[in-house]
Amino acid sequence: MTDKPNTFVGLDLGGPQTRCLVAVGAGPRLTYLGCGVMPPIRWDDGQEREAQMTSEAVLEAIYEAEQGAGLTIVAAVVGVGAAQVRSSLVHSTVSLPPGQETVQVSDIGNAVRKCSKGVLGAESTVLQLVPLQFVTGKGASVLNPLGMPADRLEAFVRVISTSRQEHDAARRLANRASLRVAETVLGGFAAAYSTLTDRECAQGVAHLEIGKKASSLTAYCGGALRVASGIPVGRDHLVKDVSRAFGTDPCVGSSLISDFGSVDPMAETMASYILVPGLNGSQPDSLGRPWPRRMLDKLLALRLEECMQLVRDELRHEGLLRGGVRSFVITGDVALMPGIRDLAQAVVGLRTRVGVPSRPEDLPEPLQSPSWACAAGLVLYAHRLSHGPAQESAEQGSFARRSRQEKAT
Repeated sequence: MTDKPNTFVGLDLGGPQTRCLVAVGAGPRLTYLGCGVMPPIRWDDGQEREAQMTSEAVLEAIYEAEQGAGLTIVAAVVGVGAAQVRSSLVHSTVSLPPGQETVQVSDIGNAVRKCSKGVLGAESTVLQLVPLQFVTGKGASVLNPLGMPADRLEAFVRVISTSRQEHDAARRLANRASLRVAETVLGGFAAAYSTLTDRECAQGVAHLEIGKKASSLTAYCGGALRVASGIPVGRDHLVKDVSRAFGTDPCVGSSLISDFGSVDPMAETMASYILVPGLNGSQPDSLGRPWPRRMLDKLLALRLEECMQLVRDELRHEGLLRGGVRSFVITGDVALMPGIRDLAQAVVGLRTRVGVPSRPEDLPEPLQSPSWACAAGLVLYAHRLSHGPAQESAEQGSFARRSRQEKAT
């Protein structure tokens, strides 16, 4: 992924800021090398200019990461997110070639890829294929069937799909920045990979990555991925709510959220005011018009409550709120907002925490933040891809394996 061996790059395009993270691998060990971040410029009067400026933001983030890591980036695993993300459990069966007595890597790949055929419409594309378990011809259910005796192989795969239009747009954006896309990954899946513990996934956990245009919801039960879907609420919705209510530019609205945003009902903001400039500086007073800060808090709370209600409804629809999941983890820039943990816990009804990445090793303290969960997870995923399909299949089911080991002991 760079001009140096054993280096891995993750590029988060689904968040409010473009983030790039680089790490170096030595066997199973993955160590931080460098990072870059650049907020996209989106508030303009033309889609073409918007795309151009966003490409420049990607270039700036990549350049900053290259400077910090001391290398040249040529490819990356890219994280994407969209409200149209969906997942379904698909079963497939393949027969082993005549004369072949054990399962090979090619058989596993054929069984997994077969699951993506015939389940998508013309407007959708496969984002990820997540193997959950395999059944050999002898009737044994396993997580990694490589080398096992069999005459046929069954696969149970979680197929994650998204809008072809939005998926292709993300790839074009990276290509405009002279970057090759090694793989595209659901941003929420990557963020969960870097923040969830094996124990949480075994017991049942839901995860929400709050992105820019939408949020990604994933849920694990017994170590297996049960849900991967899009929630049509992101930070952009908060920005629009604030800018419209205060009659100001979206850039100002975004700054208000970053500097003063809170959904903590106990915060001491009832009597405080914030000065908000009008559109294009049209206010007579250059300092802006004073607005009650509690109005900002109320706007944010209403929109985030809607987001959490959608999460609750999705989990309820999947039958996971009756013991299927026991906890809830939130990541993304918005997860830094004071009071969001308590709000989510009250609406969803699950024990909630804000997730931060613990890997790669030597991750600087500023990057141990929910904002960097997706980028860190993408690097971990890129590192996993280097192990090959068989190892990937085994690691996809590692939560389930450890769960059974815990029960046995």
